[in-house]
Amino acid sequence: MPGRSGPPPKPTALRLLHGDRTSRINKDEPIPRDIRPKLPKGIADDVREIWEYTLGELDAMKIATAADRDSLICYCEAVVAHRKASAILAKSQVLVKGLHGGLVRNPALSVQTHAATTIRNFAQEFGLTPSGRSRITAEHRTGAEHPSNPFAATG
Repeated sequence: MPGRSGPPPKPTALRLLHGDRTSRINKDEPIPRDIRPKLPKGIADDVREIWEYTLGELDAMKIATAADRDSLICYCEAVVAHRKASAILAKSQVLVKGLHGGLVRNPALSVQTHAATTIRNFAQEFGLTPSGRSRITAEHRTGAEHPSNPFAATG
């Protein structure tokens, strides 16, 4: 995402496992509520379809939380925008006649490219790519085993 350079930081749980210096570990890292995000009303059906599929994958990886709702909506909307732009490009040319009669890039190409970048960025954050998954550790919890702060005993 813009404004950040270098690789994304390791999750705190992984830093603890690797024995990082305690001075470099955020002991006050916010812990999101461990509940499934809910899709707000008024979301388009095609976005809802992507939401259900993606949330199912995040649930399977045990990393979906309510705090991710708005980022997940942005991801789903980007997937829908990419699909629509791709459908337009499949029926037209990459270069189209411009305002002054010359050839210009099809505007759908810009929409497709921007949506693909957005998808990639959010997919990395959510662990929806192979490299994204390699950077995430998920605690496997069930039922009443949900701690309020798993980092409380770290020093």
